[in-house]
Amino acid sequence: MSQIGQLQAQKGDIDKQVGDLPDTQQELLRLTRDVEVTNATYTSLLNQAQQLDIARAGTVGNVRVIDKAAVDISKPAKPKKVLAVLGSTFFGGFLAVAFVLVRQMLHRGVEDPSVIEELGLSVYASIPSSAAEKKNFRHGRRTRLPEKPMLLANEAPVDLAIEALRSLRTSLHFARIEAKNNVLMITGVSPGAGKTFIASNLAAVIAKGDQRVLLIDGDMRKGALHTVIGGSPERGLSEVISGQLSLEDVVRPVQNVDGLHFIARGTVPPNPSELLMHRRLDELLEILRPQYDLLIIDTPPILAVTDAAVLGRHAGMNFLVVRFGLNQVREVALAKQRFDQNDVKIKGVVFNAVERRSTGYSSYAYHEYGSDPVEGGH
Repeated sequence: MSQIGQLQAQKGDIDKQVGDLPDTQQELLRLTRDVEVTNATYTSLLNQAQQLDIARAGTVGNVRVIDKAAVDISKPAKPKKVLAVLGSTFFGGFLAVAFVLVRQMLHRGVEDPSVIEELGLSVYASIPSSAAEKKNFRHGRRTRLPEKPMLLANEAPVDLAIEALRSLRTSLHFARIEAKNNVLMITGVSPGAGKTFIASNLAAVIAKGDQRVLLIDGDMRKGALHTVIGGSPERGLSEVISGQLSLEDVVRPVQNVDGLHFIARGTVPPNPSELLMHRRLDELLEILRPQYDLLIIDTPPILAVTDAAVLGRHAGMNFLVVRFGLNQVREVALAKQRFDQNDVKIKGVVFNAVERRSTGYSSYAYHEYGSDPVEGGH
């Protein structure tokens, strides 16, 4: 402690002497001290680097090649191609089966008409899924909107779906004998079932059979018949029932289909259900029934709104459209219950958009049957 005290005293004297020096000399002393410290540090590091270089140079390696590796190109150890292919195939098949099973568990849509018949409903026709129709539609979860107006009965008269509708036309010919009038109502279980497709193309098929047919868009909420037939939805059924327009103002002929006329839905009213219950609807149908062989009314889905139950009281035949793989059994049963509660009898079911299946109910009982090209023919 005494030595430390002496050194501190000396340091204090030196600091005092330095403090008495001019500022320039003080800065020179500080810089000189920094240079000496930096030189000492650099010298020490250089000595350590040289020592490490010497130690590294003097190290003797202890690794040597005993024998070169033998590579078998003809029979490599890996990859096992056969095992990899079999394993991938099995795993892929397992995933596919698991996906189908999970999808079936989550959404079990009707795929067999016998399930519908077990509910006490007759399946009048199974309409195959049309590839030509799919190309013209953009799909949503439960909505289908056409890219352009296209009546399949005109564009593809030999399509399997149109052939099935011709079969339905034959069945309707005999069913109309027992009906109370010539009004046919077509509704769907839910949105996306394809009621508009069935109504429009069935009307065209019947009209091509040399009959006068009037197609009415009874869906005054989201009616889309005008997207198939063409034209605008305004000036239609809602204006006639509300008394804004006369019947002559709203009935339009359908191009390229002789004998087929069309009434659009009209401007969307604030109270569609109440408007359908107006007495003018009865008067309208009374006027139209004698003028046409058949009146086909396209109505909203029964599970969405009650409009179909209201219009069903005016129709002699009521048909329910069920879409293959979309509508579930409980939905069909609930739709039938809704009609029963309103004292409306369902004449039958149209099973729409049936697809091919390897097991169970196969696609349909219709096959392409047309003239094959021969030599010298067209």
